[in-house]
Amino acid sequence: MAVQISQRRRVASLPSEGLTPDSYLTDGTRLWRVVSRFGADAATMFASLEDCSTLEVRPYSSGEIDAMTLRMVQAPAGD
Repeated sequence: MAVQISQRRRVASLPSEGLTPDSYLTDGTRLWRVVSRFGADAATMFASLEDCSTLEVRPYSSGEIDAMTLRMVQAPAGD
């Protein structure tokens, strides 16, 4: 199955949609899987991301995620 990287949507602007468990994110070079999301609001939101090349899981704040300029990885329409 081929994947398509959305160039228009940045996760930092869509925390409730982009940080759902088992979704995938990329900065164009590396790939992360969202393990979990926690926090009361966008200001205190954290997400545990798994680096798919090292399998390391660690929490990231919304500010850290914004600085990473991540995009959602999506399956192309029709798959």
